[in-house]
Amino acid sequence: MLKVIHKDNNWLIVNKPYDMRIQSYNSTDPSVESILQEKYPNTPKFRNVHQLDYATSGVYVLALTKSAAALAAKQFQQRLVKKTYLALVNGHMLDDVYMVDQPIEDDPDHDFRMRISPTGRPAETHIHVLQRGYYNYNEDKTGMEKRIPVTKVRLHPISGRRHQLRLHLKYLGHPIIGDYNYETEYTDTFRMMLHAHSIRFNTGDQISEFIAEDPFESLIDS
Repeated sequence: MLKVIHKDNNWLIVNKPYDMRIQSYNSTDPSVESILQEKYPNTPKFRNVHQLDYATSGVYVLALTKSAAALAAKQFQQRLVKKTYLALVNGHMLDDVYMVDQPIEDDPDHDFRMRISPTGRPAETHIHVLQRGYYNYNEDKTGMEKRIPVTKVRLHPISGRRHQLRLHLKYLGHPIIGDYNYETEYTDTFRMMLHAHSIRFNTGDQISEFIAEDPFESLIDS
């Protein structure tokens, strides 16, 4: 349910499942931290050094010491951490490479959503097309199978705004499949197709990269 990618005295790096919170809001709600506390009961504290949305799967880093947490925080602040994501988006993208630099701010009309606005904070995403094909899925409400054109992309966020990748893909007219908040016509599939694929940072004595395997590889037909 929660795969451990790497563990040493300073770091615990996992592949977070989709639709799982980092921290529990109640005792019956499984979370990354509650599962790890059960697996490693002698670990005094798991320190969160970055964020990963509830619906997003993939590589997630926890620091196990105060010094490791401080080292990670400094690197995130200085934008030295390199992250890549994978996503399945609606439609076939025309170009192979995109750069989106639309600013982002809170949406005053919705407690959860963000929006692109000229008064927002700067945000930049680099996008590379990996594959174009088709995705077959059964609609929950009708039971009918649908076949829709999709593009698999690799995303490299230069900044780290909330919902940045989701908004920038929507801005291009290719929202993420299964993104309830930002798809114009919701694709009622089993998950939102956004995955934190890799993270690269200084672990204290070297630059290390950690990868969570691609969960979308078998979902696209040519």
